[in-house]
Amino acid sequence: MFLAGGLFREKSIDMWIRGKVRLMVVALLGLEISIIALASAASAASTGEARKSPPPVTRTYAIEGGIQTGHWFTTADPPKVDLKRVKTRQAAVRISHTTAVGRLRNAGLRWKSTGGCANRRLRYCTSLDSVRTATIAKIIELKRDSGCKIMVTGGTEAGHMPGRYSHEHGYKLDISLSPCVDRHIATSHTRVGTRSDGSPLYRSSDGTVFAKESDHWDILFR
Repeated sequence: MFLAGGLFREKSIDMWIRGKVRLMVVALLGLEISIIALASAASAASTGEARKSPPPVTRTYAIEGGIQTGHWFTTADPPKVDLKRVKTRQAAVRISHTTAVGRLRNAGLRWKSTGGCANRRLRYCTSLDSVRTATIAKIIELKRDSGCKIMVTGGTEAGHMPGRYSHEHGYKLDISLSPCVDRHIATSHTRVGTRSDGSPLYRSSDGTVFAKESDHWDILFR
């Protein structure tokens, strides 16, 4: 009994000593941290440097491919917007026939269909359904630059040559020939040869290609 009691007391004393040592270590660490912090503050004060708090963090969202994704950034380092990419995406947007015709009319251009229809599946119609916004914007720009009356006679309807940069994909329009339009294209743009079907080709500084066919201009807007 005495032996057991003695061992119990020795174990208790040992645990008490260890606890005291731990408390002393923690206290010393806290004291050291405080001394370091005070020294840093004194150093900053002596050199006249003001402590700068980190810039606040805000959150924005960007739409990429129709998916909303979150991005974190600081107000000191705001995101940069690539305006060229934004304009390119907007230029590739497809619009309806009604919207396209409305924009043409508002800009003073006219639209004509041989069959009196706008069904893009029928070759005798003239449709602007799914035309690119850039294509409409550039034909309006052509009118403003030339000062000519412009009649659109061909759009995205069936019956044209296929291809990536084609009528079907909204890159090309046909417009009627006229002395004003003919003169403007021939004098304002560079002659770049002849197409395989014999149509004279002209190219503008922004890459638009004009092909003069027998009864209309076939125009590719890049």
